[in-house]
Amino acid sequence: MAGTDELIDDLVRDLRPVHRHALAWLLGRALLPGLALSTAFILFVHGLRPDLGAALFLPAFWVKSAYPLLLGLIGVGALLVVARPGGRPVGSAVQVAIVYALLVGLAVLQLRQATTPDESHRLIMGISALYCPLIILATGAAPMAATFWFLRRSAPTAPGLAGAIAGLSGGALGAWIYSWGCIENGLPFVALWYTLGIVLCTTLGSIMGRLWLKW
Repeated sequence: MAGTDELIDDLVRDLRPVHRHALAWLLGRALLPGLALSTAFILFVHGLRPDLGAALFLPAFWVKSAYPLLLGLIGVGALLVVARPGGRPVGSAVQVAIVYALLVGLAVLQLRQATTPDESHRLIMGISALYCPLIILATGAAPMAATFWFLRRSAPTAPGLAGAIAGLSGGALGAWIYSWGCIENGLPFVALWYTLGIVLCTTLGSIMGRLWLKW
């Protein structure tokens, strides 16, 4: 028994208590450069929307920007849960569903106010439907890389789930940054094509998680 006690003492001698907010600090340190790279992509490669000054006075612009930001914040909160062994952010799925339902409700109201079929079509398809999800993939790449860096230094026990949440977080935050360069004002467009881009990031993240987050 003496030998066992000495071994235990040796193992715990250099242990130090971990700060209660250590995971949050680690995630913040990871996300800041990721968001900076994504912002640089929009500013210097894609560009801000040319009528941004006028768009700031449109309620639809703020809804379009708030939707992915809320999803991103929900995803960040879920990341802090799933990063711990056994973490299951069950409530986050409900929050995502509520946010999406609110957006769809506002999109339906906007569609009902359209006076012509052409206006309805423009609210749904805009002029960038074909490449909007791909731009969100591009703007979400750096935040996704940051969240995976964070998870690799944490202890998730559900690799696929953790990867999906990383993809959701990165894709949604990338979509939020892209919203400042996107010229579309249709909320049906956002509900369809922004969501598709975020779903693509989430799916990719789940696949990557199964490959890269195994213990």
